[in-house]
Amino acid sequence: MLLVGGLSLNDSIGRWIKRSLAENFGCADAYVENRRNNIFFKIPLDQQIVDILRKHQKILSVLPVSESIAQIEYGGKILDCLVIATSPEELSYFVEEKIELVSNNILLSKELAQIMNIRENDFVALDMGRGQKQFKVVKISTDGFLNFRGENLQYAGTVFINRDDFQGVGGFPTKIYMRLEGSIEEHKATTDWISEELKVKAVAMKFQLLNSPANRTLGYLTIAFSSFSVIASFILVYVFAQSFVEERSTTMVTLRILGMKTGHLSAILIYEGLIYFLIAGLCGGIMGTFLGDFLLRRLRTISGTLMSEFYIGFSDLTLYVSPLTVFTGILGGLVIPLIIFILKIRAITHHPPVEMLRTESRVRTQRWKRKISGGSMIVLSMVMILIYPKFWLFFFLIAALGGVVVFPTTFLSLGMGIFLVSFIYFPLTQSATVWDILQRGASFFIGSWFLFLSLISPLRKIFSRWMKKGSVSTFIALSYVERNRKNTFIIASMFSLIVFMMTLVLVVPYNMEKFVLERMKTGLFGYDLMVIYNPLKLVLSKGEPDLSKDLQNPSKIYVAQFNDDLIAFVDDNFLKDAVVSIETNKRWREQLLEPGTIVVGDFEGARSLQITGKVKSPFGFGETENMTFRVVDTFDMRQLMVPVKYVASINSIPEKVRLIPVIISRVDPANVMQVKDFYRKRFDFPIYIKEELNRVFSGIDLLIQTGVTLLYFGLISGFSGIAFYSLRNVIVRKRMSGTLRAIGMSGKSLSAAFILENLIVASMGIITGICAGYLESKDVSNFIFSIFGSGQFSVPIWELAGLILAIYMIISLVVTLPVLVIRTSPVEALRAPD
Repeated sequence: MLLVGGLSLNDSIGRWIKRSLAENFGCADAYVENRRNNIFFKIPLDQQIVDILRKHQKILSVLPVSESIAQIEYGGKILDCLVIATSPEELSYFVEEKIELVSNNILLSKELAQIMNIRENDFVALDMGRGQKQFKVVKISTDGFLNFRGENLQYAGTVFINRDDFQGVGGFPTKIYMRLEGSIEEHKATTDWISEELKVKAVAMKFQLLNSPANRTLGYLTIAFSSFSVIASFILVYVFAQSFVEERSTTMVTLRILGMKTGHLSAILIYEGLIYFLIAGLCGGIMGTFLGDFLLRRLRTISGTLMSEFYIGFSDLTLYVSPLTVFTGILGGLVIPLIIFILKIRAITHHPPVEMLRTESRVRTQRWKRKISGGSMIVLSMVMILIYPKFWLFFFLIAALGGVVVFPTTFLSLGMGIFLVSFIYFPLTQSATVWDILQRGASFFIGSWFLFLSLISPLRKIFSRWMKKGSVSTFIALSYVERNRKNTFIIASMFSLIVFMMTLVLVVPYNMEKFVLERMKTGLFGYDLMVIYNPLKLVLSKGEPDLSKDLQNPSKIYVAQFNDDLIAFVDDNFLKDAVVSIETNKRWREQLLEPGTIVVGDFEGARSLQITGKVKSPFGFGETENMTFRVVDTFDMRQLMVPVKYVASINSIPEKVRLIPVIISRVDPANVMQVKDFYRKRFDFPIYIKEELNRVFSGIDLLIQTGVTLLYFGLISGFSGIAFYSLRNVIVRKRMSGTLRAIGMSGKSLSAAFILENLIVASMGIITGICAGYLESKDVSNFIFSIFGSGQFSVPIWELAGLILAIYMIISLVVTLPVLVIRTSPVEALRAPD
């Protein structure tokens, strides 16, 4: 089910892309532009390049255009869009459709018209950076290139205008769209030849979009995140296979004695298991489509939350599940469980009938095999540590498991557990990699298991001494748990793995969100609005942003590059009003007013007397200037959460450098939209800090909820496993139950023993998962805090407690039902076979 659900995301996105190739690309297969183009500069292509492309035998037609990002306004709505300027004759020939596109008329793409509620013959305002101009909508295109949304479907839509009306940056043409001969797979070879021969940037748009790994990432990430639930499901399959084989051992021996061959006996059992797994696979495949629909709706919600209110990226994404995905899901649900089943059957049936009845002989054989496998793990791990020292902890864990397998003693488990858990006292360094974090997480998980397994025997002995005063049910429950360590570990491991991941998913994002909120509780230095001046306006000359009347105590900051790091020149209002949470004194504010002074961000707190370097525009506009500053103070960059290393006063601004102006201000929440519209109309970039944080945190919360939902399937496996284990124990121990009832144990005490045994098994997994999850969450959080220089780790106690309480309530229900349903009298129980 989880496999089908994850792959259905890839199917849906893949089908959406293929549909978009027809609806939004049409005849446009590739494009060519100058290699030096960027978001601010568009360098025109030579006419010679256009002529060469027209004559190329694999290029059916070309469309020279000039492009720009513009703002379209209609009915009080303002939206960014793509503007393509070309000649109507060229456009008509390219799309093979008669297009009338005279001056002051525009063609509008369908999605853009729907969002803005624009109809044909309406007049709209278009601003390409040089002021608004009115245009008449003469056509709304429904599909093909005239419904273009960018090469990566990143725009809300496109406006086609006459080249005479173009007011963007650059000449004509800045880009050439091409219709190519051959299949989409063949387009890549053509564009590679064009790039190499003409020294331009040539991109096969359709090929790139169709084969982008990012399009399949979501599905594969879902499957990867679901892998923990899948592992829990495999454990359940193992429990089922073990019970299945053990319950049929007497029948198998009888059939072997009567002359049935081992192969025929194995085939009978495999066919029976195959039927079970086939039915389960079919049900999982069907349910996987519903899971895929749920994940798809979550994807649309998350993308809409993280993006702007007009974002339409995945809004028209619909569920599609290919037959191959259903087949793969069913096959994936069959292969590994069937392998587990076959191995378990083979382990029993390959012995002679006499040995199959001798449990002691099988136990001795298993012990011998266990010692060989454990010793092999130790030797192999030591060798691998020498070959791959980077993964020494991972191989040491394997060796530790091998040691416990060979010498299953309480003291060894306890010692190994304490050693592995003690890594929490040796925090990760800032140079740590993902592999280091994963290895330490595995160390905490396995170490926690060693600790809790070593406590079973001491707990049973404590209850044994207190049995007269305490509970007989508790003593019996602990005795069975200790006696059946293997089954205990198998069942509990399902819960420990899922609870471990749930704890990690809940605690780490909680700490990150809390950390950011604490850092930004006063906004950005006490301000809650930031406006970045459009760098395009600095191409020809310096510029200053206008101040909206709704801004409260605004401050101006001018950003440049100094020695390849950002420097901010702040005004007097900032030095007077800014809230700097990390400052210990305010002398630096007065000292910065003096020209030629600077405050330097440094991780180590080191301080030099002066610093010299070159000041230039971050985008290379204008001239550069060499400057020398006197250092008056330092600060820890990690604690400010802004990528600025140097701070100086506007009294030190270089005259020749075109710096990027930034406004930071307070604003009444009721006036936020008016202020944002004020600056959007001027092509600047207003950012309301609280709104952006809320959007990001809402998206993160949705991601967490989706992740926890996927882990719930692992819990379902755990609930199923412990219910199956409880039911089997009640049936298998009928005769023992009858004996206990006959010597005077009450039915309630016996039922309590069964229930308590299963609760102890589940509790071991839950407590182990919480402990390991807590240690790993603390390790990861402290690692992130060390990067920023500060932070306090905490646990969302109520959320975690609510989750654990819900798990215990369901477990109590599923382990109680078998005990209550299958209740027999002592006489009937004593008649039951062993």
